[in-house]
Amino acid sequence: MSLPYAPLPHRREVLHGLAALSVCGLAPALARTAAQAKSLTLWGIPASPSAVFARAAASDRLQAVSPGARFDIWTSTDQMRAGVASGDFALFAASTYAAANFYNRGAGTRMINVVTWGLLYVMARDDNVRTIGDLAGKTVLLSNRHEAPDLVFRMVLIWAGLDPDRDVRLDYVGSPGEAAPLFLAGRGDVALLHEPAATAALMRAEAEGVPIVRAIDLAEVYGRHTGRGPRIPQVGLAASARLCAEAPELVNAAHAACVEAGAWVRAHPEAAAAATAPLLGLPAAAVANSLRFVRLEVTAARAVRDDIDVYFGNLLALVPGILGHRLPDARFYWG
Repeated sequence: MSLPYAPLPHRREVLHGLAALSVCGLAPALARTAAQAKSLTLWGIPASPSAVFARAAASDRLQAVSPGARFDIWTSTDQMRAGVASGDFALFAASTYAAANFYNRGAGTRMINVVTWGLLYVMARDDNVRTIGDLAGKTVLLSNRHEAPDLVFRMVLIWAGLDPDRDVRLDYVGSPGEAAPLFLAGRGDVALLHEPAATAALMRAEAEGVPIVRAIDLAEVYGRHTGRGPRIPQVGLAASARLCAEAPELVNAAHAACVEAGAWVRAHPEAAAAATAPLLGLPAAAVANSLRFVRLEVTAARAVRDDIDVYFGNLLALVPGILGHRLPDARFYWG
């Protein structure tokens, strides 16, 4: 029942169209780091939580220590993996397990914080689907095979007593950008979508008179099984070991900026969406609505190590090679 594993497998473009340190007081040994910091890019993910990362990159707090810091979005795991390997990605958003994979394989990547705690939903054509058990015998349209959405879904199927390879039919496509319109066109009984694809699909369905409902919140299912509440530590900010060692002030500022940005995004979803929607290639209304279904709570990684280790333990039980066959040690968790 376990899946074959390829380290950080290919991820096709997610949802098509989603689509310096201040030199004052620096020790001489950090002069080169200060020059690099002036051109720092904070890389976000092609999904709603980038509203937090974009706000953090533009904040006075981060700009004070990294003048000219900018924000961009990576669009594939290949791009992220190449950026980490080359050192070009010094500060980037990533799934927690991807960052741990980098760390365990010698890249030294550290997890700075967790930003989002669940954004995966089962979408159905009617309200007859209310539990994971109701999916028995159904065709599930989903994307991102061998990545977190797929693995978390397989995990909860198994917990519900269903064999993912026998009791349901998993119909994979390359990206949520493919899955959403195919589902609206009638393919599959249900679809697994993450935000903002789930909200965008609902809005389009309403406009076209297609009956679609948000049937199951996977974070709720996960929380009931683990007893830890609806908290899947899925995505956060990661940093290179070099940046953490040479520019701790910058890393501290980046985390603090994320904390402030997370609170601001929760309080001002429309304004956050207006700033982020052009980067994702979606209407601002879709991004604003999707933020209601993204559990945003920015917390330093070390403070939530127990939550992350439980999540990693569940992933390891499903696919032992996903983290290099072991949990990351304490140094992986910043804070």
